[in-house]
Amino acid sequence: MNNSASLVYTSQDGERHVYDLSGPTFRVGRLEENDLTLDNPYISRVHAEIAFDGRTHTLRDFQSTSGTFVNDDQITETLLKDGDRIRFGRGHGVEFIYHSHQLDAISDHSISDQGEEEIEDTFHPVRVIPPEDSRYINTAKLPPSGDLPNQTIDRLRALYEFTSDILTAQSSEELSDKLAGFLHRTLKSERCAVLFHDAEKDKLNVSAACPSTDEIMPSSSITRLAYDDNVAIFSIDARSDDRFSSGDSIQLQSIRSVICAPIGSKTRIWGVCYVDNLTSDHPFDEEELDFLTAVARQSGLAMENLYLMEEQRKSLESFIRTLAASLDARDDNTAGHSARVGAYSAGIARTMHMSREEIRLIYYAGLLHDYGKIGIRDDVLLKPAELTAEEYEHVKEHPLHTFRLLSKIRLPEDLTDIPLVAAAHHERWDGSGYPHGLRGEEIPVGSRIVAVADAYDALTEERVYNRPCSPDKALEEITERSGSYFDPDVVAAFTEYFSSDIEPRHRRHTRNSGAE
Repeated sequence: MNNSASLVYTSQDGERHVYDLSGPTFRVGRLEENDLTLDNPYISRVHAEIAFDGRTHTLRDFQSTSGTFVNDDQITETLLKDGDRIRFGRGHGVEFIYHSHQLDAISDHSISDQGEEEIEDTFHPVRVIPPEDSRYINTAKLPPSGDLPNQTIDRLRALYEFTSDILTAQSSEELSDKLAGFLHRTLKSERCAVLFHDAEKDKLNVSAACPSTDEIMPSSSITRLAYDDNVAIFSIDARSDDRFSSGDSIQLQSIRSVICAPIGSKTRIWGVCYVDNLTSDHPFDEEELDFLTAVARQSGLAMENLYLMEEQRKSLESFIRTLAASLDARDDNTAGHSARVGAYSAGIARTMHMSREEIRLIYYAGLLHDYGKIGIRDDVLLKPAELTAEEYEHVKEHPLHTFRLLSKIRLPEDLTDIPLVAAAHHERWDGSGYPHGLRGEEIPVGSRIVAVADAYDALTEERVYNRPCSPDKALEEITERSGSYFDPDVVAAFTEYFSSDIEPRHRRHTRNSGAE
């Protein structure tokens, strides 16, 4: 039997290089005297050899520094079979495909009739690349702009528009939905999924998918390899790919063409983008892998921005809670008051269907509404009796202190109104409040909300100068002052919030206390 074999290397621009293995030996390394010289720091001077005994090819590693791998398994010596992936060097080494063909089994055509190109097309390539090797990320690897095909130009434009779009995402869920939809449209895939890593369980979970999460079960062997090794993967036929073909999901779903890329940033890998087809009608190509890799990397950067914003939000909230707690710690009689007013204020704002950003601002303003009391004298603030007229006038200065102190904090742009909202909670709807005598809609709506929340908590909590009243009685008193002290719309929203949230919680607490 007349056998022949070759090594096939596919460059980043899609060009294939074929190296004939018909001789008795074929050596690979950095030195020029090798049959194949590879100028790569992961390659040893004489790295490995492929020997032919007339029937089979044997690959031997020459104790290279970074190893020789066949189908991702490090080898010392092994017989090669058609389709084996050979990588010289760990990690960023150079990967080839071993292709063995029998010349007397190629239909009725001779090798010269069929041509080298047709023989190469019978081989199904597999490609694994690190994200930074994508031509859509490292655009220096793209051809000159005048030589770019229209499809590549369209994808570059789509990548730019998508990058702008995901920067508006406010959560990982919103980002994953945008990403899955974009990939489904752009790559014309049958199925695609976005998976994020659960660090606690060390598991990749589907966050979004097209057509839906119920209709796709991504191959865990493929997604784990992409995630664990931070590489993008391309397989024309996963069922015949030795790395993945044993996976149950691949066999059960008859997965064919697959591309998968890590969603990564400079600090971590967040998850993977997974795209597959169950038929051979549209096998993916290497440029689509490059494109998916670039999309996934941009998504990873957006994920990092979301993570940093969330960490910033948590730090700010922790800081604000600490400020509020420091005031509560000064007066045992009002301990917990700031936290309750913040919670009630947020509840009223949600009932009024305010935006998430507005609710957040009002919640923080509720937490800090009394912060100016830190400037009130101890003999007045802690007095266990009714205040004199002079002492009451001194207490009424605390909104001004609140505004002055909170204005010194450098707040994010969307929270810059916290000092104003917090400081105006003693203004009244009829203009009889303080410190500025604002009336009606002159008072910020957030301040009107905090005023109702503050009044309710003051009425229902134990104080040295008055006995608490029941929640129903407190609601009645607030309702009586609707249109004078309080904004009627806010009182209506508070009444709804009271019925749906405060009152049921109070009943449960009363039952539990009675049972004890």
